[in-house]
Amino acid sequence: MTHIPQKAVNIFEEVRKLNFSSEQFIVIGSGIMAVRGIRDAYDLDIVVSQELFDICESNGWELKPWTHPRKIGKHWLKKGKIELMTDIQSGDEDYDLERLKKEGELINNVWFISLSQLIKLKRNYGRPKDFNDINLMEEYLKKYYSLSI
Repeated sequence: MTHIPQKAVNIFEEVRKLNFSSEQFIVIGSGIMAVRGIRDAYDLDIVVSQELFDICESNGWELKPWTHPRKIGKHWLKKGKIELMTDIQSGDEDYDLERLKKEGELINNVWFISLSQLIKLKRNYGRPKDFNDINLMEEYLKKYYSLSI
């Protein structure tokens, strides 16, 4: 079977197409890694306000059930390579839009999760791909900011 390579997502282009108010969302996941040149992103994960979530749901975004034990009965939205949620979990903590933006970064009028927040979340997720991403982010921070998380 032939493997078809995924096409990287242009984060800013995809966000502009959505035409969301910058106050109502924050890009999470690999989006900040792509913007910083750490690695490509192949999807776009976004935490949005409940108001924006409801609007997107009524506009026909695909409703997907959560499988996380603490989120059974709740949903997230998907449209193409874009996934919307109203919060994310890490360990026993929930991170909503406001909490993420407190430590987030505003780049070209788009809010992004900070690398330090993303490292913390990925450590709690603990999947092999997360540890690979953590290594890449820590190398980036050491190289450009002489910081260690």
